[in-house]
Amino acid sequence: MRALKVLTDWFWRVDASLGGAAKPHRGQRFSAAHPARLGLIAGAVVCGFLGIILLIGAATGWEHAFTPPTLLFCLCVTVFAGACMIGIGYFERRRQRHYGAYPHEVQDEPGIDA
Repeated sequence: MRALKVLTDWFWRVDASLGGAAKPHRGQRFSAAHPARLGLIAGAVVCGFLGIILLIGAATGWEHAFTPPTLLFCLCVTVFAGACMIGIGYFERRRQRHYGAYPHEVQDEPGIDA
């Protein structure tokens, strides 16, 4: 348990030295306030990109462009990208809460890391 505390303290010191304690910009505030929306947006962008790649592949004669394994792969990549961005949004919320910049929480409540 002591090692976890040391690693956590080290992480926050490194984060602060790299500029993490600065006031968050608009995109960081959005990602912290709306992590699920961020994940849906990222998933839609990845899905659109992969859809364009599949359409180009189908137009050039690739016979496996719209087979079930290819579509399943695209779906899995899309879900993974969205889930990663949701996790990043929740981590950003945690980081902003640590520095006291997350506006939707009362900062003086017990139990919030300072």
